[in-house]
Amino acid sequence: MTMPGLPEPSHEPRPLSERERRALLDLEARLADEDPARSLRLRPQAAWRAHVSDRAVNLLVQVAVVVVVLVVVLPGPWAAALVAVTLMVVPGTISLLVSREEYRRRREQRERGAHPESGGGES
Repeated sequence: MTMPGLPEPSHEPRPLSERERRALLDLEARLADEDPARSLRLRPQAAWRAHVSDRAVNLLVQVAVVVVVLVVVLPGPWAAALVAVTLMVVPGTISLLVSREEYRRRREQRERGAHPESGGGES
């Protein structure tokens, strides 16, 4: 309900004024100073890693660096073997992780869908 004489609220976001932008930056800086961990949790993540933890990304970067260093340092045939093994292991590991996550998601859906009073008669 709106009051007479007041403008209707707009559902379209309006751009922030310079004053509002400065106030928002000031609030973000204060939050980061007071509680850095909370500030990091509130910061939006990139869409591709919304479901990937920081530890997993850190581990992935470390493994990639080690593989690159080994490829540079090892003699030719060993480096080629390392690249071949890496190209076999990485897709297999990714598919295993994805299938495990899909299995876990389906199991949770089944558990949420099952009612104790139904006697477990679902198929």
